[in-house]
Amino acid sequence: MTELLKVDDLSVQYKVGHSAKLALDRVSFDIPSAGYSLGLVVESGSGKTTLGMSVMSLIEPPGKIVTGTIQYQAKDVLAMTKSELRRYRWEEVAMVYQSAMNSLSPVKSVSGHLVEVIREHSGASKNEAREQALRLLGQVGIEDRADGFPHELSGGMRQRVVIAMALVLSPNLLIADEPSSALDVVVQRQILALLKDQIKKRGLSLLFITHEIAILSGLVDHVAVMYQGEIVERGPFAKVLFEPLHPYTEMLLGSILTLDSVREILDTQDHSLELRRPAQGQGCKYANRCKYVFARCRTEDPKLIEVERERFAACHKYS
Repeated sequence: MTELLKVDDLSVQYKVGHSAKLALDRVSFDIPSAGYSLGLVVESGSGKTTLGMSVMSLIEPPGKIVTGTIQYQAKDVLAMTKSELRRYRWEEVAMVYQSAMNSLSPVKSVSGHLVEVIREHSGASKNEAREQALRLLGQVGIEDRADGFPHELSGGMRQRVVIAMALVLSPNLLIADEPSSALDVVVQRQILALLKDQIKKRGLSLLFITHEIAILSGLVDHVAVMYQGEIVERGPFAKVLFEPLHPYTEMLLGSILTLDSVREILDTQDHSLELRRPAQGQGCKYANRCKYVFARCRTEDPKLIEVERERFAACHKYS
């Protein structure tokens, strides 16, 4: 069966002066079918937004995809024409970005954002598009603010508008890049509940990217954990949460359940330890922090392999 989305061996680098920084390192995962939900747990500054933008084929200089492929229903996303990408980005795959204000125009009304998308991608009249926009705004709970402008809305309301925009053409896959991270806890729960409700009603597949593994509970069925741009563990959410395979996941779940907090802890420890290996083939990136480290870890890259059914880990303990 053809996967809905298949990302294979994806590496993305950013050129900084005369050097290049690898943001994604040989990342592979798939969304096999409709209704499949995957949470990707990534520390801030380690490829969260880059991954989402790569899937949308929106990486621009100084960024560059250096290896790998992205396929949507067996079609090469990176080789799509402009017209194919235009359809792919709204009608097939849509993305909810982290900052709602950056996704909204200050001179367009709330309904105006949705009407524009609908009319650009269909033959709907202005009145038909507005009726459709109002129905969707009602579904996300802000129909009464349809004629308002982004600056008149709260952060939670603006995020609801962005979610409505992503859903307006009924895509098959929704990518959410930390859509609630800038909101307070109460509003965050409301937005996550809204996403969960819409995904269930529409039978959508979901790729939810976050640095907080705890918020994925009840939202996704599967999870992948990334360390320094590389997926180190992947499996069913409950299994990973309660029986982690990779030492990094184990450490993460044994502490505060947020990758940013773990990163702060690591950064206050021995600064003489080099967190990034100099080049591919120089050993595990986590070796200098791992309590299970042995000689092979410092000389050979671990591969992401299936340790048990639907459980994957990149660790020499299992190979």
